[in-house]
Amino acid sequence: MYVFGIAVLLGLGVYALVMFFDRLMAAFHELWAVAVVALGITLAWIADFDIFTEWGIDLRAEWIGVTLTGLILGGVAYFWRESLGLVASLFRKVSDEAETLERTHNLSRVA
Repeated sequence: MYVFGIAVLLGLGVYALVMFFDRLMAAFHELWAVAVVALGITLAWIADFDIFTEWGIDLRAEWIGVTLTGLILGGVAYFWRESLGLVASLFRKVSDEAETLERTHNLSRVA
């Protein structure tokens, strides 16, 4: 269970790092997924983190587990991006609709 938690938090870290450089990558917006996967693999190699070894799954070579773990971290980071984007869009939708209703019906705020 701890390994899964570490993978989710490392994926969030990968997402945060890529979002930090998002403005620099504005011209290459279609390469966002490639950047996330590359950073995930790099982070897995730097940390020498292998989910499969932690779960007791044997692979042919150690580098395969670390590389696949990096791919998983990239996928988790992409999942974070989509999930947080959904929450942000729902928040914008709710707040924008409330302001529109207040303006069109001449309502004033009570609180």
